[in-house]
Amino acid sequence: MREKGLSAWLKLIIVFCGFFGLLFCIYIAPETGREILLDSGKLKPLYNPFITFIWITGIPFFTALVLGWQICSDIGSDQAFTVKNADRLKIISVLSMIEGFLYIGALLYLFVVGSYHANILVILLLILFFSVIISVFTSMLSHLVRNASEIKQDNDLTI
Repeated sequence: MREKGLSAWLKLIIVFCGFFGLLFCIYIAPETGREILLDSGKLKPLYNPFITFIWITGIPFFTALVLGWQICSDIGSDQAFTVKNADRLKIISVLSMIEGFLYIGALLYLFVVGSYHANILVILLLILFFSVIISVFTSMLSHLVRNASEIKQDNDLTI
C-alpha cells in the first residue's frame, strides 16, 4: 500500500506542477510581459517573441511531466526500479538541459540586443538555475535507478 500512496502523492504534485505551468503560460507570463515589455517603448517589440518563447519552453516542461506521470504509475505498480524508468529519468534530464539552453539563448539575445530589464534577468537566471539543478539530479537518479534495476534483476535470478 505504501507504493500506491506514494504514487498518488507524486501524481498530485505533478498535477499541481502542470496546473501552475499552464497558469504561467496562459496568464502570468503574458501579464508580466505586458506590464514590463508593453509599458516600455524600447522593449515593446519583444512582447510577441516573448510569448512565443514561453510556449516553446513549455514543451519540454509538459513532456517531462508526462514522463514523470509514467514513472509514478510504475511506482504504484511496484515497478520503480526498471531500465525504462532510468531511461525516462535520463530523458527528463535532457529535457531540463534543453530548457536551460533555451534560457541561455534568451539571456544572450537580451544582452546582444541590449534591451533588458532587471526583473526579466532575475526570472531568466532563476529558471536557468532550476533547470540545471533538475537536470543534474535526474541524471543522478537515472544512474541510481539503472544500478538498482541491475541489482534487482540479479536478485530475481538467484531466487
